[in-house]
Amino acid sequence: MKTLLKATVASIVLLGSGAAMASDLPSRKSLPMAPALPQLYNWTGFYVGGQVGYSWGSDRLGEFLTAGRTPLGVNFDYSPSSFVAGGHAGFNYQMGQIVLGVEGDVEAMNARGGFNDPPLVRSPFDPGGLVRVQQDWQASVRARIGYAFDRFMVYGTAGAAFTKFEHTYFNPLAGFGESGKFSRTGWTVGGGVNYAMTNNLILGVDYRYTDYGNFDYTARSAFLGLTAGHEPSSHAARASLAYKF
Repeated sequence: MKTLLKATVASIVLLGSGAAMASDLPSRKSLPMAPALPQLYNWTGFYVGGQVGYSWGSDRLGEFLTAGRTPLGVNFDYSPSSFVAGGHAGFNYQMGQIVLGVEGDVEAMNARGGFNDPPLVRSPFDPGGLVRVQQDWQASVRARIGYAFDRFMVYGTAGAAFTKFEHTYFNPLAGFGESGKFSRTGWTVGGGVNYAMTNNLILGVDYRYTDYGNFDYTARSAFLGLTAGHEPSSHAARASLAYKF
């Protein structure tokens, strides 16, 4: 009887020890899969779009005697401005959070400016006149470098700018005028912010400063013997919408 009791107690102890050891073993049940992290937006790709905005500029005209380029001390500042609208296209390539790109745009505009100069008031050599300057379009080709915060990107841009100015001068003493057209290449620099509303639609706002350098208009008839020096530059702010392929 004692032997049977000892055997029973031993069995119970062994069973309890085995259960305890089993409870310490790792579970064979797999842990649930971790949820997938949201995928960051990829800015790499071609895009095309349109933009609208407003441009405000400045031009300083100085008059010279053509022979010897002697300054007459006659200077005028005026500020042509215009709404702008056009299209753009470009390509971005993303490396980490850095986004490199190239972009080109062309815009229609209706910038008008000028002034009235009373004859012989500022200088005995100044015949006076009415000056008007017109700018109907502008374009640019630029490099871009940006920093992406997922669907937001801030960027800087710089490159070459192109336009054409039409200058008209009327001489009240002679009773007639003359005009000239000038294609100009300059430089432009600025920056902006893009936001990817969807994987394809991108909103943007930007600002750029553009400078077309200094150039001369040498009179051929109405102001013969005079040269006018111009220094046109402009600022522009735009909103845009683009489609990325």
